[in-house]
Amino acid sequence: MDEYTLLSPIIEFTILLGVSFAILIFHELNLYIKKGKLFEVLQLIGGFMIAGGMIVLRATRVIFSSPSTALFIILLPFTGSLLILLPFFAIRHFEIDKEFKAQLSVLLLSLLIYYFLPLPALGKIVGALASFILISLVFLMKLISSLPTCTRFNKNLTRVASWLLILHAWLRYYSFKNPQTCIHYGVLLIYFTSLLMWVYSTLRTYETLRRWI
Repeated sequence: MDEYTLLSPIIEFTILLGVSFAILIFHELNLYIKKGKLFEVLQLIGGFMIAGGMIVLRATRVIFSSPSTALFIILLPFTGSLLILLPFFAIRHFEIDKEFKAQLSVLLLSLLIYYFLPLPALGKIVGALASFILISLVFLMKLISSLPTCTRFNKNLTRVASWLLILHAWLRYYSFKNPQTCIHYGVLLIYFTSLLMWVYSTLRTYETLRRWI
């Protein structure tokens, strides 16, 4: 078992941790706005769909060996990310500002890199769908930073984390082209650092929200 296979579950666990805190934040908000338990259940299911699907994709590297299977698997985290975001839109707690529009545009442009990757057509589609999961993470980061209980420090930390995530999206080309090299692990480190910053900010925001409500 190589280092990448060992690191993959750690990275996906970090994502699941951040998503879990986001779900807990919605739970606390739901105690106040009373939108029902269905949204909380959907978010929980979505969190496990993201973690489970991405762990399988990273650990097995099925995108190279069987793109058709990878296409089916990637639908799990793709759908899961939508389930997590849905409740926040339902309570209308989101405001699209100029920075987020810029981030979204840059992320969508990063999809072009998959055209140049040495992957079959289905593999490129899987890679593009995986990028939409990054978009959902940027959404969550923006949602957390927009809460009144998110301190200035945590807002700035989340902001840096979101831009690091976008940087990772553009550098994934070199990760695919240079597997199991220093470049590959460097790109992975940027991703992991972004996730750690996001998890910390989300945790601190959740703790403040609990005291506030």
